[in-house]
Amino acid sequence: MQQDNIDASDYTKVTITTIVSISFIIILYFLFSNIGQIISQKSESFSSSSSIVLIYRLACLSVCVYAIRYMFTCGPGNMRVVTLDENEELILNPVGIKKFVTFSSWTLLMCLVYFLIAVINQTMELLDVNAMSWLYSWQMITFVAGISMSFLTATVVRYIILPDEVKIGREHGHMFLFHEQIMHNFAAIFFAFEMLIVQPELQPDFAIFGLLFGILYISFAYQLAYFSGGYFVYSFLHPMPKIAPIFATGLASSIALFYLGLWTVTRFNGYNLLSWIIIIGWLSLIVQFKPKMSDHDNND
Repeated sequence: MQQDNIDASDYTKVTITTIVSISFIIILYFLFSNIGQIISQKSESFSSSSSIVLIYRLACLSVCVYAIRYMFTCGPGNMRVVTLDENEELILNPVGIKKFVTFSSWTLLMCLVYFLIAVINQTMELLDVNAMSWLYSWQMITFVAGISMSFLTATVVRYIILPDEVKIGREHGHMFLFHEQIMHNFAAIFFAFEMLIVQPELQPDFAIFGLLFGILYISFAYQLAYFSGGYFVYSFLHPMPKIAPIFATGLASSIALFYLGLWTVTRFNGYNLLSWIIIIGWLSLIVQFKPKMSDHDNND
């Protein structure tokens, strides 16, 4: 009877079935929609002949490269995880490549990849060399995924992760190290100003890439838990709780929804002054550059 109760409360099969179902829907969308044609038509809207844009992209790329180098050289990290078997919290101190298992680190990597591709494409244009069409397509795909992931990351860190650290009274100065600042704050800023300056032709159909990269990260997290590390970086990704299927769907959907929010701003306002004000205002609400004092500290 006790075993039956445990099985009844374990929603692992439901969670995994949900993830597989969403993956199947994404595959069907790519097979039967004209998303490839739309990308080909709109990807060149990311091209620019401006030397100022190239300098900006080089600067963003350089910062991302340095942030990744810093991650490798700054010593062990501080990562709160949840074990797969016991569903218990523990603190890990990863080093090197093991630091790149968080969603935030994927945001940093996406930022690096986007600006690398953007610099390559623009340099080839300035040298009058024919760029490969697939490289333009990947520039658009990584932009859509990157800006959506970065806005989601900044929002979750500011309104969920950091307040939780303050609430339990845990020291969290490590959350504001250089590479953390790039992942949690500046990636969103870099992508936002790239959008405002270059003014690409975004389409609502591109939200599918937010959903895709969300599912890819969840799949990676499950592979890490079941076949490698034995833990989840985020407790809400554990497949056992009843609410797990909703959380898994919510993470992937949130990336797509953040993109649609950004697209909506440009869709109804173009890239006029109002769009600049809205995007900069949005950024000001989701970035946080220094720790906030706890109630206990304030009383002291």
